[in-house]
Amino acid sequence: MRLRNEVVLPPVGLTSQQLTPWIFWHIWLARNNVCFNNKYTTPEETATRALAAAREWNLSQTQECFVKKKQSTPVAVAPSGVLIRTDAAWNESLLLAGLGWTITTENRSCKFALYAEFVGSPLVAESLALRAALHKCKDMELRRICCESDSSLLIKALQTNVMSMEIYGIVADINELILAFDSVAFRWISREKNREADMLAKNCLADEQVLYALNVT
Repeated sequence: MRLRNEVVLPPVGLTSQQLTPWIFWHIWLARNNVCFNNKYTTPEETATRALAAAREWNLSQTQECFVKKKQSTPVAVAPSGVLIRTDAAWNESLLLAGLGWTITTENRSCKFALYAEFVGSPLVAESLALRAALHKCKDMELRRICCESDSSLLIKALQTNVMSMEIYGIVADINELILAFDSVAFRWISREKNREADMLAKNCLADEQVLYALNVT
């Protein structure tokens, strides 16, 4: 039995850089459990799960800390499909991110934005934006989609099935989500073409930073 104030040491071979993303991720999961499922997870349980996930990841990696996941090649979206463009804005000091995306069909274009807490890097923020957009597409019962982002690292991870540790969990979620669609494609676009999603993300982050400042004062 572990005492409440007992210090839990990280597994041998794990650095703080390897462990931090998993801590953020499991804090986020614990927060979601409270908000959406009314289930409380103690800090000790959250830390233990983060350590276990980090250990499992570390043992499965090559020296370059990359993993290849087998999955079917995404099918190119048909002309009658739906275009999704995603982007994110990140505040390093607050670990806050604004997520923005647009969903464009033949008949209309919809805009969406939300914020995320405990975000460890710009790449994590970009990945969260794409995952949120896919959740929305699933809720809207869209079937054929093409996802575009100006994050070359994220698109490369999705196109080549090679992903870095910090986005492994989110990319795994994305790979599971795309099974709900008839066809999915991922494409890189320039920032110039992604202005609308970029503005949605930046405005959302700016609003959240104002609220944060008000709460602090």
